[in-house]
Amino acid sequence: MNVHELSLYELKCSIFDLLSSLTDEYPLGETLVKFKELFMKQFEIKDAEILLYDNNRFTPLLNTAPSHNNCGPETYAKDHPIFNVSFISHSSDREYEFADDSLIIRNVHLAPLAALLFRASDKWHEFAQTPHLKALKKAFGTFIGQVVQMHKISESEKAYRHLFEVAELFNSTMESDVILDGLMEAVCGSFPAYDVDLLLSNEQIGKTDEYRLFDYANERVSAVDAFLSGDLTIENAVDIASSLLNAPIRGRQGIYGILQITAPKNTEFTIAQKSFIRSMANGAGNALENASLYDQSHRLVDDLQLVNEASRKLNSNLDLDEMIAFLKDQFMHAFYPHEMAFVFYEEQCNYSISHSSTPLFKEMAGKRYLDSVSARFRKGEEAVFDANIDADHINEFKSLVALPISNGGEVIGFVILMHREEYFFSFDSFKLMRSLIGHSSLAISNIMLRDQLQELVNKDHLTKLFTRSYLDEIVTATIEREESGVFILMDVDDFKLVNDSYGHTTGDLVLQQISAFILSKVEGRGIASRWGGEEIAVFMPSATVEEGLNLAKQLVEGIPEATDPRVTVSIGLSGWSPTDGKSYKGLFQATDHALYHAKNNGKNRFVLHEQLQR
Repeated sequence: MNVHELSLYELKCSIFDLLSSLTDEYPLGETLVKFKELFMKQFEIKDAEILLYDNNRFTPLLNTAPSHNNCGPETYAKDHPIFNVSFISHSSDREYEFADDSLIIRNVHLAPLAALLFRASDKWHEFAQTPHLKALKKAFGTFIGQVVQMHKISESEKAYRHLFEVAELFNSTMESDVILDGLMEAVCGSFPAYDVDLLLSNEQIGKTDEYRLFDYANERVSAVDAFLSGDLTIENAVDIASSLLNAPIRGRQGIYGILQITAPKNTEFTIAQKSFIRSMANGAGNALENASLYDQSHRLVDDLQLVNEASRKLNSNLDLDEMIAFLKDQFMHAFYPHEMAFVFYEEQCNYSISHSSTPLFKEMAGKRYLDSVSARFRKGEEAVFDANIDADHINEFKSLVALPISNGGEVIGFVILMHREEYFFSFDSFKLMRSLIGHSSLAISNIMLRDQLQELVNKDHLTKLFTRSYLDEIVTATIEREESGVFILMDVDDFKLVNDSYGHTTGDLVLQQISAFILSKVEGRGIASRWGGEEIAVFMPSATVEEGLNLAKQLVEGIPEATDPRVTVSIGLSGWSPTDGKSYKGLFQATDHALYHAKNNGKNRFVLHEQLQR
């Protein structure tokens, strides 16, 4: 055995020992470095580099570099053209200037596996001239082929194990945030050298912290193409010196976002890598879809319960305030707005705000929103659904929904819901709101019509004061509840002279002036009714006698100034409390007696019945 045969034999033994010692956990890069070192040692070579052939190009082994990635340490790989007979002329990078010779390692089918660049030694020059070079290349090809194959099998096993674990996670939960977090963890763990971003559509916002909104207007074309087509896209982005892989997170019914991987410039993703990423993204898409369907089924059950409860209440005998309070409670629990109001139109383009509305709408800040929405309805908009109110508007609230309350095709008011987060109200929520308001509009209209009819029954047509029968009901109910109060009875002095002197039309006008003045004084303090002819009664529930005397004084002094022609009034009043044993009939008789005393003692005065008994 000559020296060259011995060199070949020793090198074969060394690489066989290296191959025998390999395990699944042994990194491919370290194995190839040891192989290179065996080659260098055997032929006394000082400088050498090994490059691996993958994706139609030779690339050097990985060199660690500082990371700018939130997934883990980054690796650096500089691309090289496919080596051919003029290999040295193609390698112009300064890091390979040392090389004056090369060895292309191929498999049995002559497909390239790797390349050795080195500064040839005398020992190598002598060996390379012998027929043993061919046997060396064959041995190297067998070794590299085995090592690469073992690495691929190991990586494939890890990938499938990872896929199995993630699939198991996807199938074990209906929580969207768990699914998305699991996807990010799996991909970051499999590609620690690259940046991994999650670009979610509006419907998925808020389901995980590790995301950014997919913005059609500002995303790269490759990402938009992936989202629209549902196919994986790759872009060599020269402007950011990176390679971008965009994998759509796709289910059976739609695409929910993009999984975007950013790698160093000119990185070539392998078929196995692309298949792994595609499987991850599709698995996450199907799991998200299942979770969404699960959530929808629960929401549908809740929506049906809400509609059933609303229908039951709508058919019950509620007054308007009770109905609005009920609807507000249902909307607050179902849709979680920060602010909400029920608004009803009045004459001359004005509107009133329901007492059940949240406090914001009693302030100027809330009124601006109401004015804006009201103007849009008056222009003919059927509904308002703003998911992201622009910055030119008052931007404390980003999401706004407003729906009209109609009566026979005429808009009589609207309901408005607002939230500080953009895109807070989904379109499904909007459709449910519209359905609820549509059903409620008829009930609200019927209640308002019923109230209007009742008002016609309860109020005097001329004076707009309540009728005597209505006042009788209020006083009787107060006495039955054993609550205190003050009863006032007044009569317009010499009213017959007004009718005789000015006519009954003027007499009616004077009664209207008196009634308007009385209403302005008793609002929030009691109720006034036309007792008969020119007599008017006022009842002040829960009021003290002193409060009654104060009101009587205001009426005696103010009515002459409020009427044209001027008239005066005489007033009798009496207090009632549960301890005095007085009935409604007794209360009226006492008050009437005080009025009689006032008229017979000069008129234009008020008399308290209790003072007459002293």
